[in-house]
Amino acid sequence: MVVDQWALLRLGIGAVLRAQGVEVVGEDAAARDGLLRARAAGADLVVLGTFADLPMADAVREAVALPGAPKVLALVSAIRRDELDAVAGAGPSAVLVRTAEADELADAVRRVSAGERVFSPALVPAVVEAMQAGPESGSVTEAGLTQKEREVLARLAEGRSNAEIAEALFVTPATVKTHLAHIYAKLGVKGRHEALARAVALGLIR
Repeated sequence: MVVDQWALLRLGIGAVLRAQGVEVVGEDAAARDGLLRARAAGADLVVLGTFADLPMADAVREAVALPGAPKVLALVSAIRRDELDAVAGAGPSAVLVRTAEADELADAVRRVSAGERVFSPALVPAVVEAMQAGPESGSVTEAGLTQKEREVLARLAEGRSNAEIAEALFVTPATVKTHLAHIYAKLGVKGRHEALARAVALGLIR
């Protein structure tokens, strides 16, 4: 189910979904009507864009609570911490910026279908501020990160530089670079923002 007040956006989103083999069971310009149609059709995925009748966080919360607990992908246009905090707290499967490329949307749909939680790299600075970051006990995490790598990741989420991370952990900047290289390799990413987005998706940052 695709919900967006702009017909051209609904058309574009629908085209991306169909290219991924996803059947679009309905489209609507209003959130309330779209959620009713999603319920009637038993939609497995609800894509929420821009609409005037409900705040995004409320629409996400209602969509998540539909029978069958569909995956919910929210497209946001403003990256404000308080708004993102509310949306993320409503339990969406994915949050992307409204200007996301077709490939990013398609990748998010694939990852959501596989059970991941996805955040656009562009939203990472606000996401990590809206969530509590911190290492858990244990020497190795679900992603294969060691405790020290987890500590580096937590401080990366705080926006610290390599030098600041090194000072906080009482290691050299070269050691931090080595830990980051290992983190990137284990998470399958190329840089800081991708690493944080992946860590959020895997639940390593909460």
